[in-house]
Order: sequence, then structure tokens, then C-alpha cells
Amino acid sequence: MKNFLIAFLVFLVWSFFGLWLYSWLQPDEPGAVNKTEVAIGNDEELPDNTKVDSPTIITENPVIDEVDSLSISEAYKEEFISPPSQGLKAKGDSGDIIFMYNEGFLIQKNSPEVTIPKDLVDFKYKLNTYAVEHPETELHITSQYSPSENIDSPNLGIKRGRAVKEILVNMGIPTERIVIKPFITQIPFEEDNSFKHSFEFAFKPINEDRIQALKKSIPETKTVYPKFSYQGIMVNEELIALQQDVSEIIKENPNLHLEVIGHTDNVGNAIDNYGKGLEYARQLRWFLVTKAGIDRNKITAVSKGESEPIAGNGTVKGRNLNRRLEVKFYLDAND
Repeated sequence: MKNFLIAFLVFLVWSFFGLWLYSWLQPDEPGAVNKTEVAIGNDEELPDNTKVDSPTIITENPVIDEVDSLSISEAYKEEFISPPSQGLKAKGDSGDIIFMYNEGFLIQKNSPEVTIPKDLVDFKYKLNTYAVEHPETELHITSQYSPSENIDSPNLGIKRGRAVKEILVNMGIPTERIVIKPFITQIPFEEDNSFKHSFEFAFKPINEDRIQALKKSIPETKTVYPKFSYQGIMVNEELIALQQDVSEIIKENPNLHLEVIGHTDNVGNAIDNYGKGLEYARQLRWFLVTKAGIDRNKITAVSKGESEPIAGNGTVKGRNLNRRLEVKFYLDAND
């Protein structure tokens, strides 16, 4: 019995040894890669039939959520937006430098306000000059905001961009030729929550499709004939219908601005008629603010007085046609 057990143990040892030797001598499976034999180097160090996939670089793409009534796919089929560099820089459409400052605009964490240092106030003149000399271009404003800031809608990048855009529109650059490009990135705010390198400007070839889409999105001018009296305009069915129409238009197009224009006939003197037209326009603005819920800052009241008649003032019918109020729609200078 003892001899049998010894023989059995010897048999098991040799069996395990045989199985190990057999597996060691087997060739690698077809297509298997011996990882210890592939070193990371340049392509010349690899066999001709060996391919190594390029590394995947994950970038933090910018959030582009101001597209001027166009979808992102239609409006911005373009390259990745680089973050603004240190200081303040503006580039022309051919890549030439328009200006470069060591200092930039100052922003504060969680605030849409932008502070422009005195040494940089001439930036608007230089950008306007370039825009006038290159009418085939549009100006892109890259504006940073951070994921560590408050979540706003629209985001703080857009709000800060709008503040700068308003300055440029007032300088004379058409609002439709300015595009805001918000860029989300981790901003290294200072201890006082300030940062001064969050903007950059670049001129690009004008996007005609975007411009045409913007023009098509602007509603036609609306003309109304309320009942006029010495106390002011009286609410009638036309004004109620206008209130409903304007309210719906602004809900669908929050980037629009309204201009209310008062017109009169030529009865009386021109100065009085100008004042009368302005008073009527202001009353209509008040009506749209209180009844349609339109932001007062989005409505401008102006007067044309008797200067733009659409009929002769020699008849009652003609004078009634000339006494009118118009509502025109524009792209908001702040968008």
C-alpha cells in the first residue's frame, strides 16, 4: 500500500510538469500581441505591418449658446475656439494683429459687469476702424466664463460679451456683424475674485447665411390706428390685438428690440406735432410694458411728427391715415 501511494504521487508530479511544459512550448494565438515587445516610440521603430492608434485627446469644448436665431449646426460650422490669451488681443481676418495689450478687461466672479481700464478705451476705435475698412467681415467676441460661477441663463460669458458688444454697436459697428462666442473654462480668479484676461477679438469672413437668417427672423413693422383724444390714445381692439402679437413675438424672439414711432397730421405747427407724436409713442410704450409684459428697456419711444405722411393732409381721410403709431422690430443692441 505504501509503495502504491508513492508511485501515485510521482505520477501526479510528472503529470503537472508535462502539462506545464506543453503549454510553454505552444505558439502564440494568431493576432495576439506580446505587449512586452512593443515599445512606445516613433513610427520608424515599428514594423511596417504594425499600427498603433493615435492617443485620444479630450478637449473641453466651448459652450456656444448664442446663435442669433440659428441652430448651432447652421451658424457655427467652424474650428475649435481657442481660449483668450493673456492681456487683450484683436486679430484681422487674415490673422494679422490689430492690437495687443498686456492688460485686459476686468471681470468679477459671478458678475456680468465688465470694467475697461483707461489705457484700453481706444480698443473700440481700432475695432470700428477695421470694421469700416473691411465691410466683408464680422467681429467675433470670445468671452470667458467659469463652471465654478453661478449658473445663469444666458450664461455669464454671453452677458459679459453683450456688455462689450453694446459699446461697439454705439461706436457704429452694425449689431448683425458682431457675434458673441462664450468660452467655458476654469478661470484662475485672484483672491479678490477678479480676472483680467477673459476677452479676445477676431474678425472673420462674414457669414451671409447667418445675416440673411437674422433678417428673415425680424417681423415686419406693425401700424396701428388707436383712437386719439386730447387726453391721449384710447385703447381699442387694434391695440389689444397689437399687445397680443407683440407679446408672442418677444417670447419667440427675446433678442428683439422695439421702436414705437408716433406720427401726426400737419394740423398745427411742426414743433407741437413732434411733441404730440412723442407723447403718443410713450403712451403706447407704457401700454406694452404694463399689458404685454415687455421689458421697458427693450422699447424705445420716438416721434416723426408730421414729417412722414403716407397720405395727403388735405382731406379728413388723409389726416386720419397720417395719425398713426408704428412698431418696428430690431435686433437688440445688447445681444
